[in-house]
Amino acid sequence: MANTIWLEYKNKLEKTFHFNDYNDIIVFVNQVMQIANNQNHHPEISVHFDFVTIRITDYESGAVSEKCHRFVSEVDEILPGTI
Repeated sequence: MANTIWLEYKNKLEKTFHFNDYNDIIVFVNQVMQIANNQNHHPEISVHFDFVTIRITDYESGAVSEKCHRFVSEVDEILPGTI
């Protein structure tokens, strides 16, 4: 489903998740948005036909922060069997 690591680029963490079914993308993005809402830490999400790219930074500090690492850790807990 995904690249194995988050890449740090231009003060953001980024990861692309690949899918075989667009409906799985919808479910995945909804789960990611619930995490973002719960943590009050909101990513950039790009949705395409068979992949989703997520980028996150701490806009207050202008860099990757502990908040970003907590967010990506929780996103990584979304398993393919849960979407």
